[in-house]
Amino acid sequence: MTPHTLPDLVASVPGLATGRTVTSQENPSAGPLLWISERPAIPGDWARLAALHTTTGLWPVLLEGLDNDVERPWLVGEFVPSVLSGTVDVEEFLAGEFAGAFEDDEEWPDAPAWPGLSPVLPPVVPAEEGAAEFADDLLAFSPGMHLGLVQVERGADVLARLGWMGAVNYDAHPQVLSGVLRSWEERFSARLVGLGFDTVYLSVSAPPTDPAQALPVAAEHLGFCYDAIMQDGPGDLAEYAADLVDRGGWRFWFD
Repeated sequence: MTPHTLPDLVASVPGLATGRTVTSQENPSAGPLLWISERPAIPGDWARLAALHTTTGLWPVLLEGLDNDVERPWLVGEFVPSVLSGTVDVEEFLAGEFAGAFEDDEEWPDAPAWPGLSPVLPPVVPAEEGAAEFADDLLAFSPGMHLGLVQVERGADVLARLGWMGAVNYDAHPQVLSGVLRSWEERFSARLVGLGFDTVYLSVSAPPTDPAQALPVAAEHLGFCYDAIMQDGPGDLAEYAADLVDRGGWRFWFD
């Protein structure tokens, strides 16, 4: 019989470091949802396990904890898996959040109009190559990140599978966020590489290559994560768009 539970799948991965499985503290009946390494990840870990995904069914994620401690949310299982009925309309969600960001007419007297979703952009490097490079760069920047494995068909579904709570202040369901990441996988060759208490890290192998091309992408980012632009970024949509040109990775921080 083909193994199908997370512990069975983890046991089938060759050369895997020591680690443990974690269940949701809010919904333990869902069973183990995450495997996390005992030691911090090292360069090459993410790429090796991503290359095995089609065989193992496990997507690797570099995990960053609150205050650089993986206890929260990962070791304690601070995530809540649940299923949202219906399909995710990505443009409806992003356009609604974009409009909501400018609903204060006094603060934004010249609010920009929603430009529509960006079209598919051509990759400048293969998605797997770009993701592997971004993963190693991320570890160089945050060497304390641990390796996680989640049983999903594609990396975008990790947020929904875990019930990631990092955007809880946005009242955005993890399944909706995963729907956006699926769309970005298809249009920008984006791959989920890292996840924190309130941060999302994506490699991007098909980035915009000029400011005009980047503007609708920036609008989507604003709809996905207001704080990435207005608190953690420059606070200006056009300036943020210019920063996206040729960038091979995106970071989103949710206040």
